[in-house]
Amino acid sequence: MKKMLGILAAAVIAAVGVPCIGANAAGVSAPTFTEQTTTLTDSEMSDYANQVAVLVNKERSAKGLSPLRVLPKLQSAAQVRAQEITQVFDHQRPNGKKCFSVIEEFGLDYYYIGENIAAGQTSPERVMTAWMNSEGHKSNILDPDFMYIGVGVTQKNNTIYWTQIFLKYNEFSDAYIPKEKEKTLSYGDLDSDGRVDSRDASSILIEYAAASSGGKSKLSSEQKKYADIDSNGKIDSKDASYVLGFYSYLSAGGKETDIKKWM
Repeated sequence: MKKMLGILAAAVIAAVGVPCIGANAAGVSAPTFTEQTTTLTDSEMSDYANQVAVLVNKERSAKGLSPLRVLPKLQSAAQVRAQEITQVFDHQRPNGKKCFSVIEEFGLDYYYIGENIAAGQTSPERVMTAWMNSEGHKSNILDPDFMYIGVGVTQKNNTIYWTQIFLKYNEFSDAYIPKEKEKTLSYGDLDSDGRVDSRDASSILIEYAAASSGGKSKLSSEQKKYADIDSNGKIDSKDASYVLGFYSYLSAGGKETDIKKWM
């Protein structure tokens, strides 16, 4: 079988025996590090990985391309790579092997393959924006030949690390189209991202300022319900203080996930 290697984060395909090109190759951008003060749980990182795959397919759909299917073994390989780039941010692995050797550890092979990596972006939307603004990374995301995707997400020293591995190979019965997780509101979580954080507090303060000055509300009626943290019928700075206090508690490793129970 002929095996093809893809240059990382670029659409160029190399023939058998040509190594994966390192992080200084054309089309590979340097990481952007931004502060991430809240520790993500394993469940949250899994949700982030799924969201990235969903966003990839939205970009592909907008260009009339077939959706990529998540392949569980490829997902596991991408997670290994996410952990590895916390040690060496490169397309060469910490053990000195080429980046795509990771899939062989999961019993996979390929005709065509690519990898994107990133570090520092604090949400699936932000990392996808960064990748889509880089021609090399964008080429992988929108490559019509790819069939499968694996997404890895991990966190080290308050920085989130992201990987995407793209694959073309035979049919796999366990591959699936990723589905967008249904968003639900809860007290303090006004943007439905599953987290209570400073952005939610900012939304409350903006609403409070608008109400105080006769400005136009930016929150839906349902959001207003969950912005009133102390349930006193008013959305004010006190509610924002509760959110910020809870956010600080979570950032310090607090385990309670319900702001109402924490109050």
